[in-house]
Amino acid sequence: MEHLGTIELETKRLILRRFIMEDAERVFNNWANDDEVTKYLVWPSHSDINVTKNVLEQWIQNYEKNDFYQWAIEIKEIKEPVGSISVVNQLDDIKMVHIGYCIGKKWWNKGITSEALSVLIKFFFEKVGVNRIEARHDPNNQNSGKVMTRCGMKYEGLLRQADRNNQGIVDTIYYGIVAEDYFK
Repeated sequence: MEHLGTIELETKRLILRRFIMEDAERVFNNWANDDEVTKYLVWPSHSDINVTKNVLEQWIQNYEKNDFYQWAIEIKEIKEPVGSISVVNQLDDIKMVHIGYCIGKKWWNKGITSEALSVLIKFFFEKVGVNRIEARHDPNNQNSGKVMTRCGMKYEGLLRQADRNNQGIVDTIYYGIVAEDYFK
């Protein structure tokens, strides 16, 4: 893999870009403080904006690493971040990245997350040279699985009581796509 870090990516409706400290209020208000958004995530809702600021500070410091991938999902039309998409795990020895994402509920069911994930799949296969991209979701969060399917990822299986999120210990469903299938 040739790590490139969090570089700006663009789609028809979106800009995927690095977070900046000026995003803190919008991150907090658009999704990070919403228990409904974080219901199936591994991190709790932010109790106040200082939590958001601390998270953003850590991400901004990590942008100097070329193997750190954390994007703000910005809608061009409104010029503000509405969610995030990132590599939450990676294994260089097998050239694998595991993608995680979340988006404010105001923007659910509009194809935004699918658009963001699609451009990341292209970026990681065509520019970084990964061999495998995977993602997972709680079985009770079926819309997340629909995003993965729309982006060409294949259902790989259900692992029973193999994950933890804000609901406790939960089953998890894995999806994946490999370079061989992507380039066919």
